Amino acid sequence: MTRSDVGLVIDTATVTAHHQAGRHAHGLHALEVLDHLRQPYRRLDALDLTGADDLAVLVTAELGPVTPEQRDALEAWVRAGGVLVLGDHDLSLAGLAGVTTAPAEFGRVDFADDPLWTQRPSRPIRAITGHQLTPTGDDVSVLATWADAQDTAAITRRPLGDGVVFCLGVAVWETLVTLLQGHPVTEDGRPAADGSAPLDEGILKAEDGLAFDIDADRQLPPGEPDLPGGRYEFGYPPPYAAPLFDLPQADLWAIAVAQLVWAGLDHVGSANGWLHYWPAGVPAMAHMSHDSDGNIDEEGQAALDAFAEADVKVTWCQVYNVRKYSPEIYDKITAAGHEHALHYNAMDDADIAQWGWEQIKGQYEWAQELIRTDTKIISNKNHYTRWEGWTEFYQWCEQLGIQLDESRGPSKIGSVGFTFGTAHVGFPMGDVELANRPMDVINLPLHTQDLCWASHASSRDVILDGAESVHGVAHFLFHGPHLLRRPLTRAACSEVAQAGRARGMRWWTADQINTWERSRRRIDVAVTATDTGWTVEVTAAAELAEAGVVLTLPGVGDGEVTVSSGTGSITPVVRHGRTFHELAVDLTPGTHRWELAAR
Repeated sequence: MTRSDVGLVIDTATVTAHHQAGRHAHGLHALEVLDHLRQPYRRLDALDLTGADDLAVLVTAELGPVTPEQRDALEAWVRAGGVLVLGDHDLSLAGLAGVTTAPAEFGRVDFADDPLWTQRPSRPIRAITGHQLTPTGDDVSVLATWADAQDTAAITRRPLGDGVVFCLGVAVWETLVTLLQGHPVTEDGRPAADGSAPLDEGILKAEDGLAFDIDADRQLPPGEPDLPGGRYEFGYPPPYAAPLFDLPQADLWAIAVAQLVWAGLDHVGSANGWLHYWPAGVPAMAHMSHDSDGNIDEEGQAALDAFAEADVKVTWCQVYNVRKYSPEIYDKITAAGHEHALHYNAMDDADIAQWGWEQIKGQYEWAQELIRTDTKIISNKNHYTRWEGWTEFYQWCEQLGIQLDESRGPSKIGSVGFTFGTAHVGFPMGDVELANRPMDVINLPLHTQDLCWASHASSRDVILDGAESVHGVAHFLFHGPHLLRRPLTRAACSEVAQAGRARGMRWWTADQINTWERSRRRIDVAVTATDTGWTVEVTAAAELAEAGVVLTLPGVGDGEVTVSSGTGSITPVVRHGRTFHELAVDLTPGTHRWELAAR
């Protein structure tokens, strides 16, 4: 069994109680955070430290009632050198952290200038709920504060014996799920006060469930002037920039959790590793999609030409309506190496263009037939980012075999950017009726569409920079009519492609991203210190070329690390503001070992 230095407590009785009461067990999302990171961990179904001598860090995500004996055992474990990260909703063990708690509502959290935060948000970021923390002694240091609540503590650190206790006053798992997935969509969302995001147009869409404060959580792109008179007046192309969701705030919360875990492993001097999100040496990824709205040959050909000029293979979402492209256009799409996907239409402008299972099933079958290839469609984007409910749509995708959806993003110039707080792919949490199981559909976020027409040119670098900063994927959507008739948008297509490549990003289709993420989720990493260096063991249940195994090797400093046994190369890299060593390897199914030495 692979040794794990991280334990994750998800009390199964507590999870069951939540579900029986009709409540989400948000702590289950901790599994998704660590699974996406590929940080080795062991799940504990209760707060039982029997046999936990190998654990360096213990994270609480769902915690039941704690007995005095359990509390005493946990305190003894910490005092003996363990690192405890309190992340459960109730914080019943806050006393170990040296704090008292009081309820905190929807607010923003400001991260302190502390060396622990190697990747620190540039401004306060949104939290859905949690606790205000009040230190009870001088041994507690404050790592973050509630910016909207007299700067009361939101995250703290306390040394306890030879160990450390971190306390997350933020309900981090609920915050992550709610920012990423929003609220159930049953009615129009609140429009932006400045007029730039009129969400109340009478069409249900993903943004209508937005969990962010649409006024407080956006910023203008750097260097852009304030809105004249505080109001946005629409024009095409946009006459000036609108505020946008400039930070991938959900990703920053997930990274904050990772940094606490890494700080705990540093505290005990443990060598450890995880798996880079993309091929070794690639800092972030880029994705371009195209929606076939109208299905007009001239527009389809213009899109083919534009993507050839940009040298990008795109995910081409085929929309159901009264027209089709000619067969030659579909064949050209295939020949150019683009991915055929579905563009599910629930805009009520054709006979089966409504929201429902029978409708999407019929449209999927229609699209599969018209693309004139045996390749199965596995990706989708909803026309106009249509959405209803919370996760029922993902069940439809599972039934159809759609493995990736890229619908969740902006429909308005004032809601572009990181609308749902993320540049990362992941598996959404299912509803309570599904016991909050992960949906077997990857979410690939959408960030903007039709630069220099539906969004201002200044949003481009905000999105690229934000995605690069968290090592995520930047997603740009284009439409054939604008690539045909809008010279600025046609030029912007090639320009964004080059700008991404200049950052070291690769342009991948949704199919490539889906295959990569599902493969890397089947890779496990273990690192063990030896007398001469370290042994890295990777167990792969799938093939993964150019994998980047990201390593913390205590004591190396500025020294050189070499691969003394095994095939691969190793180089220093910076990920999330920390210096790691990245072992670049080609993985095939099986167990692989490398011996590393420092000199």
